[in-house]
Amino acid sequence: MTTSLPARGTVFTKAPEPSDELRAAFESLSVASVHEAMGQRNLLRGVRPLVPGTRAVGRAITALDLTGSNLTLHAMLEVARPGDFLVCTTQHGPAPGAVWGANVSESARSRGLAGAVIEGHARDHADVEAIGFPLWALGVSPAATGKTRAGWGNVPVVCAGAYVRPGDLIVADADGVAVVPLEDAAWVARAAEARDLREATTLTPRVRAGESLFAVRDWSANFPADGGRLIDTAWNEGFAEAGTESA
Repeated sequence: MTTSLPARGTVFTKAPEPSDELRAAFESLSVASVHEAMGQRNLLRGVRPLVPGTRAVGRAITALDLTGSNLTLHAMLEVARPGDFLVCTTQHGPAPGAVWGANVSESARSRGLAGAVIEGHARDHADVEAIGFPLWALGVSPAATGKTRAGWGNVPVVCAGAYVRPGDLIVADADGVAVVPLEDAAWVARAAEARDLREATTLTPRVRAGESLFAVRDWSANFPADGGRLIDTAWNEGFAEAGTESA
């Protein structure tokens, strides 16, 4: 998806604002449930939590930097509001250097941000973890990043393969990060809640009682439908019945 950009160096200081009720609806929902509710779409690929045990929900604000710089990321921290979730990417892919470190975590925490995801690397990993600000990234690197080139702030971006607009809702936990389009957020929350309720009342109790997911989910029907068979013999005795298949 392509989006026209304004002149380089443009940072918009405002973004659509989800309601408090809408944010609250996602507070207890996992990324897995939200992702499933959206038809397995809108997942940021390859990012992982750098601070174990954290989760966050917030309004997306975006920083689109030029590769090798994180100047716009810092500009967005100036305009961020409490509860915002900063989504950072670069115009031509991530550079080897880190765009986030301990001081940025301290700044983001003091500004009241809910969390951040960077399609790039962080450094000061031990300090970042100790500070505890919720951060998701591609990985870690000790290298520095320049701060002399201005990009764009609060414009639509593609971050880790997902399209993110300012004002969308970001949900992040130990599994990863999902973006929920603002106009879809109400029904996605309802669908994710319904999924969780079904699992809690109909699936989990049966699995805990000893039933297999193969049977509970009715995957046992999918298996023979694709030619699967259960042959009651050892593999070295069953070739005649099973037949052979070349790789």
